[in-house]
Amino acid sequence: MSKAKIVLLAVAGVVAASGFVFYNTVSEPPAYAPSTDMGTVDWEALAAWPPLIEVPDVETLPDPDRIFTMIVLDDSGSMGSDLEQAKAAVLQAVRMMDPNDRVGVLALNAGLVLPFETVEDAADILPGRLSPLRSTGSTPLGPALSAARDLLSEEAARSRSFGTYRIIVTTDGAADDPDLLVREVIETVNKTPVQVATIGIGIGRRHVLNAEGHTSYVAVDDVGKLAQALQAAVAENASFDPITAFDGEN
Repeated sequence: MSKAKIVLLAVAGVVAASGFVFYNTVSEPPAYAPSTDMGTVDWEALAAWPPLIEVPDVETLPDPDRIFTMIVLDDSGSMGSDLEQAKAAVLQAVRMMDPNDRVGVLALNAGLVLPFETVEDAADILPGRLSPLRSTGSTPLGPALSAARDLLSEEAARSRSFGTYRIIVTTDGAADDPDLLVREVIETVNKTPVQVATIGIGIGRRHVLNAEGHTSYVAVDDVGKLAQALQAAVAENASFDPITAFDGEN
């Protein structure tokens, strides 16, 4: 083989190898690293939670083992026909909760679908409340997180802070106002004991609500896997950490 051919083959090999490296670089997404500093726990604010608000029927003997869950359902226009499966997934998740726990449902655009009820009552009421929901509007995650937190604060005042408090968000898109959402996440995770978990539907892991060490986040490929992810979330009594191992995660 001539020297010219050897040089030509060597150059071709370098080009091919470079192309392979470039292909793998662009086809493999980098590991997600949140770009926003979520701060640290404000222990003084945490100790003062819930705020001093007047609520009816303050319990004299609250159950310390009871779980209060507010489910935030994405009913934005981008959900389209997937909303029907999402509504069914929410109902399935509620039905597997402890009957004595309390649950509420808040839709991003329709607002409060179900005020807090015992799970036993919610399982009967919820189908009729979910049925008329239609996919429409945008993705106001910041205001929804704030509203969910306020509703949990009222429940905490009624139960004198006994119990576990959590928000489970389902969404298929980015927030209308990411900066507002960041502020609401910081307010929630640093100044209250409310746990925040999110199931991202078909959007991967790059989301404001995916703040490692502060929130829990699971990515599912499509709405068909939402039911399993929601059930995994509600099955956890005190922490959402285990649902990050859900096999539908991207």
